[in-house]
Amino acid sequence: MSQPTTRRGGRPKARDLVMRVLYEAEITGDDAREVLDLAFGRFRFTEEGRRHAEVLLRAVTRHRTRLDETLQAGLENWDLARLGAVIRAILRLGAAELLYFKDTPARVVLDETLRLAHRYGDDRSAAFVNGVLDPVARRARPGEFETGA
Repeated sequence: MSQPTTRRGGRPKARDLVMRVLYEAEITGDDAREVLDLAFGRFRFTEEGRRHAEVLLRAVTRHRTRLDETLQAGLENWDLARLGAVIRAILRLGAAELLYFKDTPARVVLDETLRLAHRYGDDRSAAFVNGVLDPVARRARPGEFETGA
């Protein structure tokens, strides 16, 4: 029984939760930190998962203007405000992790972000998210995408 508890609430679950918190906060206008605190009461998390969720949310909320500018620069013929709130939350989360969490490999961030897009978006969401975040990743972390990396 201790093994499932150990697995529960790690970084992938933290990303999932933060994406949902960002979405809920945007839709309701509630404070994202308060939404996160309420969510911690509903779900079980490891200490690592809880810490990761807190720092991810803090990064997205603290750097939202820069994140939105970075994402908008990669949107051809689109406006970030026209995207659905779920996709905006996924993109902001992925961009924040790429820009501010260099300890997580870019490919992991991209894979996890695409997993969220598959889970919460429609059939085209993952391709769209990848098309926006891949250039962000390559600009933010060029060394990770060199041949053989």
